[in-house]
Amino acid sequence: MATLTDDLDDWLQTAPVHVVVSVAFLHYLPQYTLTPVAKDAFWVVVGQLATTDARGRYIHMQGPGEIPINQQEIAKGCRVSRQTASGGMQQLMERAFLWKAGRGRYQIHPHLLYFGSAERQAEAIGYAKANRKDGELPPIPRPGAEVVLLTDKGVRKFIA
Repeated sequence: MATLTDDLDDWLQTAPVHVVVSVAFLHYLPQYTLTPVAKDAFWVVVGQLATTDARGRYIHMQGPGEIPINQQEIAKGCRVSRQTASGGMQQLMERAFLWKAGRGRYQIHPHLLYFGSAERQAEAIGYAKANRKDGELPPIPRPGAEVVLLTDKGVRKFIA
């Protein structure tokens, strides 16, 4: 039985891929209280989707919106230290723009970015939900909203 990843691999080799970024997200992004490094880190991660091999096939994508990239690669792309890049990635994860999908892999929230048609977005949403422990997508806070996170170190509050 073919898996979503198998179907995706076949599709990527035969059809052009369009990465679609939510217009609302692009509008609101400057209003979030993100450091420039966090914004750069987001686009470095997204940029991995556009990487192709010598034959023009898309690589670096193991599922809809799931990107294999480590913090050293993100730091290099942002031209900052690994520690600084890590802080930027933390800001993105706190706002649910993306989350860690495993060691060296991040999942971009499919409401912010997806591949191709509405059908492909539905697949990306299904994939993201299926690969989360709770089976749900986290809410994305509005810019300026107070976010309260319960961490192992206590309660953390910040303005999105």
